[in-house]
Amino acid sequence: MMIFSFVFLSHQSFGLEKQLIEEYKKIRSIIEGNKFAVSDNYYFLFGSVTVEDYEDDIEFFAEANAYENLDVYAFNQICWPDYLDTETKVKIFYRYLEVNPLFDFNKNITVLKKEKKPNDVINIIYVFDRENNTINFPNNSDLGLLDNCS
Repeated sequence: MMIFSFVFLSHQSFGLEKQLIEEYKKIRSIIEGNKFAVSDNYYFLFGSVTVEDYEDDIEFFAEANAYENLDVYAFNQICWPDYLDTETKVKIFYRYLEVNPLFDFNKNITVLKKEKKPNDVINIIYVFDRENNTINFPNNSDLGLLDNCS
């Protein structure tokens, strides 16, 4: 009975890995341009770091870069009024994030892929499931702005 349980659990885990790989293949080109992508079951974040700058904490700094890329993605998804300058937009956006972060919490973020480029840059793609994690992207009404883009 114990052997059967082990085989069943490992087979189930392999099925999840296969699903993740298939979903990554579908969004691969999107994540390189946007530094963020969503599939049916996962969120993908892209972070990069220069090796010579951060030899000891590469994954930490790349993950921080991935979250910064997510902030930029969220900022660009908002339909900002033309009369606001960039500085004001950034102030509004980060003031909102102080009270309402993009993540209430995140768990089980893992490294999907690490790639060292010839120019001493390491690109890391992080993944976490949508079942246990939610990204709360702000919209115009959350920011107290009229949505003139609809």
